[in-house]
Parts: sequence; C-alpha cells; structure tokens
Amino acid sequence: MKLVRVREQARSASGTPSARFALVVDDKVHRLPEHWGFADAVRALHTGRLEDAEPSASALDEWELLAPVPTPASMRDCVGFLQHIRNTRRSRGDLAPLGEVWQQRPGFYFSNPNSVHSATAAVTIPPGCQAFDFELEIAAVLGGGGRDLTAEEAEQLIAGYVLFCDWSARDFQAEERAMQIGLGKAKDAAISLGPWILSADEAAAFRRPGGLDIPVSASVNGERVTAPGTRYVGMDWSYGEIVAFASIGADLVAGDVVAAGTVPTGCLLEHSATEGFRGWLADGDVVRLNAGPLGEIVSPVVASPTRAQWRQA
Repeated sequence: MKLVRVREQARSASGTPSARFALVVDDKVHRLPEHWGFADAVRALHTGRLEDAEPSASALDEWELLAPVPTPASMRDCVGFLQHIRNTRRSRGDLAPLGEVWQQRPGFYFSNPNSVHSATAAVTIPPGCQAFDFELEIAAVLGGGGRDLTAEEAEQLIAGYVLFCDWSARDFQAEERAMQIGLGKAKDAAISLGPWILSADEAAAFRRPGGLDIPVSASVNGERVTAPGTRYVGMDWSYGEIVAFASIGADLVAGDVVAAGTVPTGCLLEHSATEGFRGWLADGDVVRLNAGPLGEIVSPVVASPTRAQWRQA
C-alpha cells in the first residue's frame, strides 16, 4: 500500500484543480475523504485501512502525483551514515577520526517544512549560491505521536518511507560551519519528496537493522554519481533509534518526517576533491534519484534569480 496526494482532473467550483490524499493498492487509486489532512491520511496508511476510502477506484496513471507530504508538522534530517560524514570531511582535507560524540548519539537538524517540492518539480538554485548540491536520503513518516520513546516504541510509529532529496548550498554551509550556529540557509531552499509513501508493512520485506536493503542511485544528466551497487543499508543508527532520539524531551506527532541521512557517495560534496569532479549543479542540469520500490525523483535545476542578493560589502 502507498499513500499519494493527487490532483483531480475535475475542477472545483472556483476553477482550481483540487488535491486530495489517496491510498494505492495494486496501482489502483482509492481516494480518501476530501476534508482529510495529512495526519488523517498517514494514520490510514499506518493502519492499512481502506474502509474510509471511496468505494470506486481508478488507475494511478490517470492522476497527477503531487508531493505526498504537503506541509509536514516538522522535518528532521538525521545523520544515519557516519561514512557520509567521513567522506565529506575528507573532501575538505580533514582526515582526523570522528570524535567520540558521533558514536554516542545521532545528530539531526531541522529542515524547512515550507520548502517541499514534488518528485518532478524544478528546483531553483538559491540566489548567491555557487555550490549547489543534492543528497540522496530515505525518510520515515510517522503515523502516530509520542515523547521520550524507546527505539522499539519509535519503530511502531513509522507508517511508511519516502524518498527524500535534501538540496544543499555548500558555500553557505561552509560559512555556517564557521559561525557555529547550525545549518540555516544552507538547507532552506528545497526538499524534494518521492512520488509516494510506501507503507511500513510493504517495506518490512526490505527492512534491516541498518536501513532498507534496496538499490539506490543518483545521477546528473545521466552521469552516475553514486558508487555501483549502492544500497540504503549500513546505517550506524537505525530508524527506531533516530526517531526515539528525536522524541527526547519533545512531542512527535502523526505526519512528522524524519530523514535518515545521506547514503555514502550520494551527493556531489563527497566527490568534490576527486580528480575529474564534474562541478556543482548549474542551470539546465537534471538530477535523478532512484530508490526502487520508493520510486524516483527527477528534478530539473533552474538558475537563481538575479535579484535578492544578500551580502554586506
């Protein structure tokens, strides 16, 4: 079972195409009540209930697929793969081993819930950015809430999984690293989500203690970026652990999105110090991320506007 958000072919009284949530079973779309919000829809995915859906169904290819998570209550992006961190540090010439704190607890930062893009929407380079990048990740979507959870309790809250692209302004990120205030504008411009949320029940066949054992790949203009044979496994922190950590001293709610971090070799930054590096993303590039049963993201990259440059002399 998958959860999607679709744009209807019929137009509302205002003449604007309306969007609504639906469950997909065997490529058939079962629309959920029109008044339902995302939290209602993701709870239906979590329980696997079709009882509240309209009895009639239609083919998936009859609908335009929108971002399955419109505006989540919150979005956290975690570091699930420490090898990704080692690779990015190496790209800056930092060969020192990771400090002990990396082994003691997960890390995450908050993403911008208002920056969500669909799996086919164009992504604009932020004004002033000269080092635009992507990150290939898979996020858990919560079907329930809780606080101060154990990893086992947190695991039970996961309703499904969605392909997640964390667009990154690397030059902004370097400045924010020097400022030591966390990630801000470096991660503010865009998040792209895959075309659907795959239910936790269907994903159970791929679940491993270290992630989801599915092939993943990233390419720019058809040129592969990820290493051959890359799969979304080998996480140092499990999904249950990162969701549980996010719940410490804070309330999680249905609809929250918790990304598990960039798979090693799944971004340009990791390759930026290698001979023959292709360079950062530019106007006209097309980024394609694929995650097998989670579908794919295909994003044209668009030049930044010339206005709104923000830097003091």
